[in-house]
Amino acid sequence: MLGENIRNLRKNRGYSQETLAEQLHVVRQTVSKWEKGISVPDAEMLNRLSELFEIPVGELLGSSIPEQEEKQSADEVAKQLAILNEQLANQAVRRRKIIRRTVVGVFIAIFVIIAVYVACFFMYKTNVRNEQVLTTSNLECTLNGETYQYSITYDQNFQIVYAGGDAWIADHVQTEKYDDANVLMAQIEDYFTDRGGTCTRVDE
Repeated sequence: MLGENIRNLRKNRGYSQETLAEQLHVVRQTVSKWEKGISVPDAEMLNRLSELFEIPVGELLGSSIPEQEEKQSADEVAKQLAILNEQLANQAVRRRKIIRRTVVGVFIAIFVIIAVYVACFFMYKTNVRNEQVLTTSNLECTLNGETYQYSITYDQNFQIVYAGGDAWIADHVQTEKYDDANVLMAQIEDYFTDRGGTCTRVDE
């Protein structure tokens, strides 16, 4: 109400914001803030506005006081200014709450999007892994009258998924060094045949 009154009275007098600011010895931005309700003039400035526009302070603040009545007391003016300042402060608090909620909402949305993306990624990887064609080759090898068995499971790229069997083979061939199924099977077969043994492979 106060901001609108200042703007209307200024326009009725044919003043620009710059002109009114010069009359009151303030900068134009101050007048602009008053008219937009961003800030309010203090009690002394209200009296100067009242004298300049030739209206009571009460009417300037929006009260329906006839022009011929005496100006409001300083206490009444201070009370109305306090109310206006409180209203402005409440508006600022509401704006900060809205901004804070908006920021929190954005962060929550980003977190949810990332979580969904990660979950979808792992589901995709799991499905791809489940869809892989796995092959298991069983090796039965003999040496010096002893029989040893070893099993290797691998994917279509011959990457070893599982390998295990007699610890004797693992110890002597050092199977943990290999991740390619073909290479590992060749190493096991060569180990036994080079020493006069045999090695038979059966694929499942």
